[in-house]
Amino acid sequence: MTAESPLTRIPITVPDLGSGTESIRISAWLMDLGQTVIAGDPVVEVLLPGITFDIQTTHTGVLVEISRVVDASVQPGDVVGWIAPE
Repeated sequence: MTAESPLTRIPITVPDLGSGTESIRISAWLMDLGQTVIAGDPVVEVLLPGITFDIQTTHTGVLVEISRVVDASVQPGDVVGWIAPE
């Protein structure tokens, strides 16, 4: 099994931000593909009307996939990227 196997990847998901029906958009990726991230690192920034929020990774590893691009609309629970744990 390789590090990029779907069975060994950890999703980066949009948490429940209490936004209700407000639109959530990805405003910036703070890490690049292939970059090593440490648990707790902010990896993607999302915007709600009047609020900026950084989504942090829960695991240490390598950012192996960006599933949602800048300006994409997302909802709580959506997977926006994947980490291959080290």
